[in-house]
Amino acid sequence: MENYFKLWQERWWAWFVLQAQRPHALWWLGLISFTDALFFPVAPEIFLVALTLAHKERARSYLAVAITCSALGAATGYFVAAFLFKQFGEPILAFYNLQGAFRMARHYIMGHVFLAMAVASFTPIPDKVFIYAGGFLGVHFVPYFLGYVLGRGIRMALFVYLTHRFGAEALVFIKRYFLWVSIFVLVLAIIYAMVRADVLPQLF
Repeated sequence: MENYFKLWQERWWAWFVLQAQRPHALWWLGLISFTDALFFPVAPEIFLVALTLAHKERARSYLAVAITCSALGAATGYFVAAFLFKQFGEPILAFYNLQGAFRMARHYIMGHVFLAMAVASFTPIPDKVFIYAGGFLGVHFVPYFLGYVLGRGIRMALFVYLTHRFGAEALVFIKRYFLWVSIFVLVLAIIYAMVRADVLPQLF
């Protein structure tokens, strides 16, 4: 199973590298970033890395497109889960066997919408699970959306920065240390929630 997963990753990476050299790369990036929030199984950060390696001078444009389309995907996912969860959300979660993760995401979001969405991109749980949970629960859209954009924007910017700064060596760094960076972000978020919970408006 591990060898199959590795082969699957290598095939996606090869496809991303190939598309990064083609004229429609930006459209593919937008599509992947949008659908990642709904059902696509591969994070757009992988394509961002391939694009940045191929065209470093366009890194900011790639980042802007990825964040914008990912945010639009999160907004769409929210309303899909709010009105079409039985028809669309449940089958997607079942297909990826994410029902348990969905229950966990619901618990976190009910506690603190903005914070949960901001740190979602740094947890092992796919973002789409938090997106569906937010729409299903009908949480306030503004903190949901702003939290998602903040967390996903930071994550995407981190990938682009490391790739732009260190080139292909960034892949080694990301694989080796991203888990620890994620843990650090989560710890900071927990401390912030404990110390400053009364500072943010109740809406968040």
